[in-house]
Amino acid sequence: MSQQKTYPIHCPKCRHEQAVPLYESINVKTSPELKTLLMANQINVVECSQCHASFRVEKPLLYHDPVRRLMIYLIPMSEDMLEEGERQFAESLTRLTGILPEGVNAPDVCLVFSRTEMVERIFLFDADLNERIIEYIKYLIYSKNLGKLDPRRKALLFNVQDSTPEALCFVVQDIKTRKLESVIHYERATYDALCTMFDRDDQTANLLELFPGPYISARVLMLRDLQSGSKAGGKPRALPPEPPESP
Repeated sequence: MSQQKTYPIHCPKCRHEQAVPLYESINVKTSPELKTLLMANQINVVECSQCHASFRVEKPLLYHDPVRRLMIYLIPMSEDMLEEGERQFAESLTRLTGILPEGVNAPDVCLVFSRTEMVERIFLFDADLNERIIEYIKYLIYSKNLGKLDPRRKALLFNVQDSTPEALCFVVQDIKTRKLESVIHYERATYDALCTMFDRDDQTANLLELFPGPYISARVLMLRDLQSGSKAGGKPRALPPEPPESP
């Protein structure tokens, strides 16, 4: 079931303190309305009882869809704290494994560090798209457009609503202003070709090496490549072969 816990919360506007129930986890089988609220950015939103300001409380949240066997854990973290977030996540899984009955394995859980990433993962799963291949496509787009698509300043977001049977849609967002700036279309036939290619054992290993998980991010991978590349004289990453006709 979905779970809540009460916290003392200070209003960021007037500093009034009130006790607020916040979601620790949401189960969309037992509470399908919570998925709608999550996608509308309304989970863990608080209204101050004194000044009536509305604000969202950023806290860890587990999304669980038991019917579709999907679990996503959100740990809100800034970019310079991602390694700490991955460490906290690993410790949580270790504790979970320790309390499970013998012979029962810990479930596969996706890790994200922002609500935007959580919503994107849900959209991808609902659209039956492979999240690692989508991130690989983002990585290719970054690699080919570094001059105008600097991952230090720009994020690539997958847009499922505007994707079509012919093309997948990605939106460029300015990280500082949060404004959406432009749209990039990627042929779905090329996505299908990548699925076929990465279905081979040798290429699947390459994809898992790029995105071992549970946290998967083309932008973070590119940032790490740029950092390590500058230290190593700019040596490029060796990528798996690319299907023809990709943008």
